[in-house]
Amino acid sequence: MRRTVVLAVALAALVAFGIGLALRPMTHAARPHAEVEQVRAELASHYYRNLPKQVLGKPTVPGLIQALHDRYTTYLSPSEYRVARRASSGGYGGIGVFVLPAPGGLLVRSTMVGPARVAGVRRGDTIMAVDGSSTAALSFHEAMGRILGRPGSRVTLRVLRNGRAMQFELVRREFALHPVHMQLDHRLGVLRLDAFSRGTAAATAGAVRRLTRQGADAIVLDLRGNPGGLLDEAVGVASLFLRPGSSVVSLAGAHKPLRILYSQGGAASTTALAVLVDGGSASASEVVAGALKDHGRASIIGEPTYGKSLVQEIVQLPSGAALKLTVARYLTPAGVDISRNGVQPDIRSRHALDAALRLFTARRRS
Repeated sequence: MRRTVVLAVALAALVAFGIGLALRPMTHAARPHAEVEQVRAELASHYYRNLPKQVLGKPTVPGLIQALHDRYTTYLSPSEYRVARRASSGGYGGIGVFVLPAPGGLLVRSTMVGPARVAGVRRGDTIMAVDGSSTAALSFHEAMGRILGRPGSRVTLRVLRNGRAMQFELVRREFALHPVHMQLDHRLGVLRLDAFSRGTAAATAGAVRRLTRQGADAIVLDLRGNPGGLLDEAVGVASLFLRPGSSVVSLAGAHKPLRILYSQGGAASTTALAVLVDGGSASASEVVAGALKDHGRASIIGEPTYGKSLVQEIVQLPSGAALKLTVARYLTPAGVDISRNGVQPDIRSRHALDAALRLFTARRRS
């Protein structure tokens, strides 16, 4: 099965996961030199532009990808693929640490309730090796991918603390992602979405219902810094505020006919709405902001969004690696290509939440 997704270009600052997943595993067995053939076939049959023979004739995977001049089409190692899967699935197998890249390895920024904290891993520790592989010699994605794994499987960390090397043997457990956060402040319901992972639309719908029951007469959808995620989740979130059958986004590529996605579901919320955006709002966030803006359903407040109008899919390869490739462009309901200027706010402000509060306060007084 091949599911279309919009993939983000940014990483969450601490958990550092890529966004999005369309899993379509290869059915034939891996063979020597077969991977380059598989990548070539995917590009020839699914890439969003028709490719000339001199591009498809490149003899290696890096050569094929480099010839595209497309920063969004990349090869993911097995570890990097595990990181990409983490964000879209709504859950992952890990040890419960938030890390940042640092000299000598991965700096533990904080821990949550889980194997790492129970074993004694602390904030400020530096993870120098994962299962014997130096994290300093790996990319950040690769190192993170080696920490993640199947719940119940084991992972060994070599950690540096105050000049002392320590070793921890941990058993991974299942963790759930919680991308939706809500609060109510003076009848203003604020919903912050960190990403569009699996279950985001359902969680947002539940939060909207709770805020309405608690007396919210206006809702702020905060998409600042949201790097994107699954396209169907973005359509689901937009559907909560649009009449059923309203256009949300249109997709088209060299190998994909024009396809328009419409809002779905029952009666949409009619509560006054503002959407907060900034330069870190990308991909699926821009789908939601663009649809709500074009239909006049929400005031867009903040700064121009990132400007990513391309759609990616991730295809799993027999080796355990994956190919993330661009398969289509998308336009907002009004036919706007956001690739150059992003989604433009109706009200520009570096203090978007304060601006939204002022907007709704003024409306209540009028």
